[in-house]
Amino acid sequence: MKREQRSFFGSLFGAKGGRNPESPKDVPVMITAYSQPNVLQQKMQEEKMTHGQTVMADLSPVRLEKHESAMVMYFCPLKSVSVLATYSNGDGGHLPSQATIEGLRFDADQKPGLYILKNVKLTSNGTMQVTVTDATTWEAV
Repeated sequence: MKREQRSFFGSLFGAKGGRNPESPKDVPVMITAYSQPNVLQQKMQEEKMTHGQTVMADLSPVRLEKHESAMVMYFCPLKSVSVLATYSNGDGGHLPSQATIEGLRFDADQKPGLYILKNVKLTSNGTMQVTVTDATTWEAV
């Protein structure tokens, strides 16, 4: 059986075939003080997540806007956190109020707007951490 080779970034953007990770079209995604992590915290609480829990989840939707050489992600339009799988249970404590993102990149040729961020690892230990996985994709809304 022939196996299709997919690069990490090819998986990230849902593209077919390989993609050079050094491509100037790939820009980092960041959050700022205005990204409203309190909205992420509220949606995680609605899913009964607690401190120390790690899950695979979809975030629907988030807003991306261009900022210099990066994209800024905002949680303000977030309607739901869909938990797909639980990797570790929480300790029942309160969710942190700060958020970080790790490894998220976006194709600069795509337009800013609303996206469903699919298949990210979501952890709530010290900060709410949104981390890229091999299956992470952006789906335009």
